[in-house]
Amino acid sequence: MHVRNRLLSSTAVVSTTMLLLSGAPDAAEVKPGGALNLSIEGFARFEVGGGEQNDLNLDNSFARGLDFINDTEVHVLAHGRSEQTGLEYGATIEFLADTNQTDNTDETWVFLKGGWGEVRMGDQDGVVENSIVGGQTIAVGTGGIDGSDFVILPVVGEAVFPSRTEDATKIRYYTPSFGGFSLGVSYTPTQSNLDSGANNGQFIARKNGANAMQAENIVEGGLIYDGDVVGIGLETSLVGQYGKLKNSGEADFGGSDWYSGIYGAALDIQGFKLAGSIGTDKVGDQDHQFMTAGIAYGYGPANASITYAWIFDSNNDFSDAQGYDKPQNLVASADYALAPGLALAGDVSLFNNDTNSNYTGGTGDTGWAGVASVRLTF
Repeated sequence: MHVRNRLLSSTAVVSTTMLLLSGAPDAAEVKPGGALNLSIEGFARFEVGGGEQNDLNLDNSFARGLDFINDTEVHVLAHGRSEQTGLEYGATIEFLADTNQTDNTDETWVFLKGGWGEVRMGDQDGVVENSIVGGQTIAVGTGGIDGSDFVILPVVGEAVFPSRTEDATKIRYYTPSFGGFSLGVSYTPTQSNLDSGANNGQFIARKNGANAMQAENIVEGGLIYDGDVVGIGLETSLVGQYGKLKNSGEADFGGSDWYSGIYGAALDIQGFKLAGSIGTDKVGDQDHQFMTAGIAYGYGPANASITYAWIFDSNNDFSDAQGYDKPQNLVASADYALAPGLALAGDVSLFNNDTNSNYTGGTGDTGWAGVASVRLTF
């Protein structure tokens, strides 16, 4: 669910070349079109967490004791530029490097870029997830309401992001920036699983059977602004998507329409940051509305934020199916830069899942959870 590209904004890129990768005689061979520049970036995170995890996840199998988890990725980037046309091109492959990973890549795409904008083709986030702005945009620590699994409320994750295409295979295009404004659009022809990139990539869509697609022809669009207004930094976006549910998607959600719309903004006023968003999400007959808010401040190497997410309204179909009504999550976060690429981070979450009579999980629905993390970016 997390927006990893935002969490890597401070990543330092270590460049290398193919000449350094091998001492073989043909290591310097120039392939047709010219050799590409290669670089490697990524992150390694060690997290210590605990709290009322069974109540946070509405699952009594979760333990409440202290626990450790890792979160590690390595990204390989290839980049080239044609001197004749000015065309930039390349690819990115994101490897999941935790020891329990069996599916070892996250996102992979090829890109083309020029004065006309940039197009990416492959497994990647759509415009909604890539360009949404809200309280999570300014969160520090592990990301507040969009942070570590130790503190985020899974059900209120829908208050941060609507149901989405995740990194299902798609084409995504952004225009160049005109005075801070840009437009984006993405197209996902088939979605095997709602809110998931599973059974995409190398998986050819099925029209029936156990693996039949749950949605098709999903179009996402966004109007984005990133700049200054009367000396105040402003990042704002209006994003949305529309698609059609199919097969089990239509049967499970009671209808064929799938759409969302979200408006959000983030302000930077002399070190203080304010952000929020409001949106709606409709999946078949299930409909809910949500909001986020946040405030943050940074002083030297230290940063702090408080972020909040809330589903403030929903119809009976949504409440009956989900087993909760108006869940909310408040997360206090902080981080401190120890050295270039090395930081300490932490979050404390206060949550209320607001379960109703349709929930039968047998746990409580309010409580707290916390996490501390050592975070290395490279």
